[in-house]
Amino acid sequence: MRRLGLLLLLCLALTGCDMLNDQTTLHFRLAEAGYTTLSSYHSISGEIDHFEVTASSADRTRTTEQLAEVVWDAYPQHVDHLSVTLNGTSEVYSAEQLQQAFGDRQVTEKPDDDAEVNRTIMTWLTVAAVVVLLVLSGWLVLVGLRSHGSPRRGQQPPTPQQTPPRHNVYLVNPPPGPPPTA
Repeated sequence: MRRLGLLLLLCLALTGCDMLNDQTTLHFRLAEAGYTTLSSYHSISGEIDHFEVTASSADRTRTTEQLAEVVWDAYPQHVDHLSVTLNGTSEVYSAEQLQQAFGDRQVTEKPDDDAEVNRTIMTWLTVAAVVVLLVLSGWLVLVGLRSHGSPRRGQQPPTPQQTPPRHNVYLVNPPPGPPPTA
């Protein structure tokens, strides 16, 4: 049962690993561009992907627009809304605004496959539920068979009839005459 839980946990974790890897790559790109104190969060609400990035920069001439451009060109996940905060100044951009301002993305955008991920998770949950039901059914059958094959509690098992033990002695060369009587 523990293995099944671990398998389910592993499946759920693997669905988010790709997005986490992309965020890590983005953090490296932002650090190379001179941004510090980085944090990012990708949330999905219904059909809308929202990505938030918070950063600091010692260069006070940098703008939230410049930060948004680095994110637009480096983060391959689908984004409907991008929220950037630079040195405490925040701005929210739609995908259309980013497309108009910066053109096509320099990175190949991954498909917006939220429905596929949800379908995969539901498939694994269904398989896990069926396996649990099969194991539980098998266990109940075993317990039922075992209880019918053994005596009930409180009843003594029948005792075999007491018969005197017989000792059969076979002689290879019996002495002549009738056998001795006991």
